[in-house]
Amino acid sequence: MRGVAAISVSLILLIASVSMAGEKKEEGIDAAVVARQPSALAQYNDSDGIDDAAHFKYHQNESNIINWYEWWYANAKGYDGNNIIIEFFTFGDLNNPFASAVGIFMIFMKSDGSTFKSLKSYPLIDYKLDYEKCNVTIAGDVFTENDDGTYTITYHNIINNVNLQLNLSKINRGIEGIPSTAEENRWMRWNIPVPYGRVEGVLEYSDKNGHHIYTISGKGYHDHNWGISEKLSLYWDWGEFSDGSMPASITYGMLRFGNGPYEGGIYFSNETVRKAIYMQDLTVEYKNWDIICGFKKPTEIIFSGSNGSFSVELTLKFERAYIIGVGKMGMPYLMGKMSGTANINGKTYRFSDVTGFYEHHFLLPSINWR
Repeated sequence: MRGVAAISVSLILLIASVSMAGEKKEEGIDAAVVARQPSALAQYNDSDGIDDAAHFKYHQNESNIINWYEWWYANAKGYDGNNIIIEFFTFGDLNNPFASAVGIFMIFMKSDGSTFKSLKSYPLIDYKLDYEKCNVTIAGDVFTENDDGTYTITYHNIINNVNLQLNLSKINRGIEGIPSTAEENRWMRWNIPVPYGRVEGVLEYSDKNGHHIYTISGKGYHDHNWGISEKLSLYWDWGEFSDGSMPASITYGMLRFGNGPYEGGIYFSNETVRKAIYMQDLTVEYKNWDIICGFKKPTEIIFSGSNGSFSVELTLKFERAYIIGVGKMGMPYLMGKMSGTANINGKTYRFSDVTGFYEHHFLLPSINWR
């Protein structure tokens, strides 16, 4: 896949994927509504057995399987200010290679604000899914959980001579996220097998300025999404904040379908503790907005709430946007700073400009191949 065809397919996949979803309108979460919405409780798994395997075969005979989506996402926030996100994705009816899209997308986000992007996806791409554990193989590259609970992630592309090897380890166990309420053939699952981890690796690639080699060392994160979306607006807010300045992480995820209730919450993880505040006890206030690359995005969000043993007063502020697309055209992928306090069982954790990624967007319906 090269030239104009590669660019066209890349943009289609960017629009479809988690970090590149399109938007129909700009909207925040109404703080008063969020604070009072009921929600099912997320579960903290007492073992490392967070569901991170593939799920397509369990739904492959459903009439709307054309709208299937599943991805395995990871990021690395380097201590040197360089960052990577990588996503192994499957979209559409995997029973038909011409009605589906499978591939890998990688973005290297440099400390100076520039990016290097690479996509590997083409018709009849070779891939294998494991339904017992996280073990995805696409065109020879892997996103797999090893027997010791660590993860190995590789990515190669002959275009630009890309060679990436990442090793991701958990600092604390994962989070079994809240499933969305299934209705009208639309639903979503979100699990966080690695809410707080370490990552090491090496990235090599070539561009017009020569061949580059970067050593990756920093905090790591991995989550996994799957579901079916047919003709819907999926209101989706997500963020994850951890860096070398703070031995803990804050993750949040909030979604709703159409006019339904918001579901999700905010989560704290460190080496020994995991805590959550769910939507009925959480207030989310959007303070400021800005137009970024043609899209209205929140540039300041305040989170406050308590469930008794865990309370938060946290503020997220926009830092910069990395453009995911071609040149200066594309979707902004947001980086921000988290500050404030989290109180857990009487102990106060103070966050001061902790780096993280965040998203505010809508997931467009899949391309209708029928």
